[in-house]
Amino acid sequence: MSIRPLVFAALSLTVASAALAQIANDPKEQAVIDTAAKPDSWFLEQVGGKRITLDGQTLDLRLQYRLEQGYKADAAQKKAAPPPDPAVKQKTIDDYFADPKIVAGIRAEANQEWIRQTNPGPAMASVRDEQVRARDGQPIRVRIYHPKAKGPLPVLVYYHGGGWVIGNIEAVDRSMLLLADISKAIVVSVDYRLSPEAPYPGSWNDSEDAFDWTVANAKRLGGDGKRICVGGDSAGGNMSAVVTNRTRNAGKFSPSCMLLYYAAVDNRPVPEMRKDYASARLFWQGFGLDVPFTEYVHRAVFPGQNLSQPEISPIFADGIEKMPPTVMASAGFDPLRDSDRVYAAKLRKAGVKVVELEYPSLRHGFMQHTRVTKEADRASRESAAAFGKMVWGLKPKR
Repeated sequence: MSIRPLVFAALSLTVASAALAQIANDPKEQAVIDTAAKPDSWFLEQVGGKRITLDGQTLDLRLQYRLEQGYKADAAQKKAAPPPDPAVKQKTIDDYFADPKIVAGIRAEANQEWIRQTNPGPAMASVRDEQVRARDGQPIRVRIYHPKAKGPLPVLVYYHGGGWVIGNIEAVDRSMLLLADISKAIVVSVDYRLSPEAPYPGSWNDSEDAFDWTVANAKRLGGDGKRICVGGDSAGGNMSAVVTNRTRNAGKFSPSCMLLYYAAVDNRPVPEMRKDYASARLFWQGFGLDVPFTEYVHRAVFPGQNLSQPEISPIFADGIEKMPPTVMASAGFDPLRDSDRVYAAKLRKAGVKVVELEYPSLRHGFMQHTRVTKEADRASRESAAAFGKMVWGLKPKR
């Protein structure tokens, strides 16, 4: 997930521009392709011959280049901007996200960035959109990916990342094509409502409603109604764990397994996270997922909430021994890495089957970096295969 461009856009935009609209033919996409084709020696020269090594890990060279280029562009634009007028109140990221026109532009550009950095996915037997009616009567769009495989197939209800403030099903469309194809599972990708328009528990309620709808419609979709899992990246990983806890505690059909990518399982304030986790101290600035964005998420998504409560930080939920088998994929250069390690360890200690995959050279959001670096593509394929092995090996729930 590319957070840095979003933060800069939020701090610098004054109007929404038609240029930010999500477009079918993105001219910037070819630039990503052309750059990715260059040899490692070119990238090494561009970063001054100095690789980033921290905590015994070396950052992927191509990711290092993109990060450095992005931060340099931010600095140059800020330097070129006229000095702020002290008599005029300066807008904050909160102000920009409160303006419907500007936030629409921010989201469109962030979503397009995910698309252009992701390899196109394989063909499906079918891809179609449907609508789920939420508990408040509002429609929730879902996109259903049916791979080329004989059914009934296992089903994965998937929640995209984006800190609950950006992202949609188009932004992760290419990733879902790959995931469905490799795992040979039907994927139901959920376009849940975002903050600040729908703060907690809005996104979580939509996610639970979409899961319940999938359970009720699994047979019609060509799925195995006894093998329905949840998955997601970052914020979506958080909601996967919460939906699992909610449905189990309510006595409803609960997910048969979980697929968690660099999941936000601990959402306490940054100082508390930095006290408890080395990765939060090392990587929460300069590696894409930065502190200003995280602190905005806390204000916009969880106003007035206790960030340690289990629905916000599921790492503290009771009944962890009742969680289903889980695939956890994390990145080395991610402030969330160590909280994911702790969550996996808690699951394993409680007797839950866990397949833990960690990619030390990658950073947060690597599912949307598959066009940038082969290592992200390998990680996405390997984790999808691990999920496929797990879900097809499950004993159907009675």
